[in-house]
Amino acid sequence: MKWPFSFKIKPRADDEALVERYKEFRAAGRALNMTLAKQLPQAAVPECGKKLGLYKAGTLILNNDDEIAVLYDYCLRHYRRGGKNTIERHLENTPPPAESMEMALLRAMLDACHSVFEIVEIHPRRGAALKNLVSGEAIDILDISLSETGTPGTVLTGRILSLAEFNMSSGTLIPLPREAYVEKIQPIVHKFTKSLESGHKPQLSAGQEAAYTAEILRVSLHAGGEDNVFYTDIEH
Repeated sequence: MKWPFSFKIKPRADDEALVERYKEFRAAGRALNMTLAKQLPQAAVPECGKKLGLYKAGTLILNNDDEIAVLYDYCLRHYRRGGKNTIERHLENTPPPAESMEMALLRAMLDACHSVFEIVEIHPRRGAALKNLVSGEAIDILDISLSETGTPGTVLTGRILSLAEFNMSSGTLIPLPREAYVEKIQPIVHKFTKSLESGHKPQLSAGQEAAYTAEILRVSLHAGGEDNVFYTDIEH
């Protein structure tokens, strides 16, 4: 994981056409995630579930349906066998056509890093303008669910996929109480970035990135309690 993250605000195209294109990518992403999930080794879910605090005494414990999407997203990116994750093995063994939506999504999934964001502005029926609280960068995303229920000032954790036409979440963004961000998330970020800031390492290793993401997700999943409501953009 390179530091700091680098996002660009995509050029504004015709909103209606862009949103329709976004819906096509979102549908393709759902199908792709289902395909990738079937390729996960049997040990992936319990092992990753333990790291996220969702698997105890041999049982997967979920407070809501969105948590399973978060868990599988983590598994696909961070569970490694033979040094490769499921996305990398899929690209190696059954690569989709070079110019396909699936290829664009797979590449974006590999490049995407978990981070912390603040909603700056809501774009009605379209998405939101976010600030990356780790790097300080501004980023526009398309996310219909967030545009309908999000509010400026809300802190979110999640992964953003950067595509050629627009940015979008990997599927689920988790709202975080600001005190949890200040008291728990900021120390995690500092712990993993202090060596990079001093120039000792150019980027986090795969293992460090997995640990960093797991710690942030563990806090995020439990900070809101059993009634935590996520922004999951899968129905549009």
